[in-house]
Order: sequence, then C-alpha cells, then structure tokens
Amino acid sequence: MNRRAFTLIEVLVSLAIFALAAVGLGAAYSNVLLGRVALKEHSVGLDDIARARAAMLETINFANLEIGGDIYLPDERMARWKASALPTTVSDLFFVTLIVEIQTERGGAFGPPHIETQYLLRPTWSVEADRKKLHDDAAARLLKERGYDETTGGGTSYISSPSKKKDAAGSGGKNTGNNNSNNAGANNNKPKENTPAKPVQ
Repeated sequence: MNRRAFTLIEVLVSLAIFALAAVGLGAAYSNVLLGRVALKEHSVGLDDIARARAAMLETINFANLEIGGDIYLPDERMARWKASALPTTVSDLFFVTLIVEIQTERGGAFGPPHIETQYLLRPTWSVEADRKKLHDDAAARLLKERGYDETTGGGTSYISSPSKKKDAAGSGGKNTGNNNSNNAGANNNKPKENTPAKPVQ
C-alpha cells in the first residue's frame, strides 16, 4: 500500500506563501494601530489647546496675558500658556498670539510650542484713554474724508435732507380754475369706449 505525502519542495513553497501573507497582514495591522494612536493624540492635542484657549479668554486683565498660567489636563498632565495682544485701529479689537506647551506624558517634558493667532474683541483689555483716542481719530477721519460731523450729524452729501411737504390745499386754493380746465381737457382727450354693435336681424 503506497502512502502519498508532501515533498520537501511543496512544504518550502507553502511556508514561503504563509510567511508573505503573515508579513502583509502584520504590516496592515501595525498601520491600523499607528493610525489609531495618531488620531487619539491629535484629538487629545486639540482638546488640550482648547482648554488653554479657554483659560486665555477667561483672563480679564490685559497685563496677565504675558504671565500666562498652568492648566491641569487629563492623565495627570500639565500645559502652560502665555499670550501677547496688540491693539488695532479698531476700538477694543486686539490681535492675539497664543503660545501653548503641553506635556506628552505624566511628569514628562513639554512638547514643542503650539502657536496660533486670532483677532479678539475684548473691551476689558482696553484702556479708556486709548479707546477715546481711537474714537476721536475715527471721527476726525470721517470729517476729513466725507465731511461728516458726528456731533451734529450733518455736513455731508452722503446724508439726504428731509423732503418738503406739499400743500394739500393746492397752494392756498390758487390756480383752481386751471386745474379744472386741465382736468376737463384731460377728460376730453380720453378715448371713447366702444359700444357693442347691434346684431343684424
């Protein structure tokens, strides 16, 4: 009775095919794991930056922006932030630069700084003298460019003057006859209405 078995070459070929399949599956699995880790770190980083941004927005005094502060994050991590704000030509509007440094792990070193810029309208950061100066400069610029006086509201062609009211009595009852004659002439000029023709019997 003959027993058929795999030859050495067939075993080696099958092992090679299995090794190639294992390498491909392992690479795909590792890519999935790395993608999930990167996505988690990215989402965590966005949440950490959002917390730092909220802490910056809660700062009332303008001088405390340069000092910044520390924030406690999940997983017992820390983040530190500081900001600088430059006033613009618009009252209470500032150009803000926020710098955030976040710990990647508990007790570890802080990562590279994240920098973002934005415009913020913050009345509590303004100084009353600066606000008044910007307001006066804007009023002077409008008066020079358009001739608009903010105090009186006039002095410019961009603002229309109120229209004059017409006399309901027709200027004191004058020219009444002329109006009647004009109306009569207008009535005479009206085309006559066509009367329907009688049917022929």
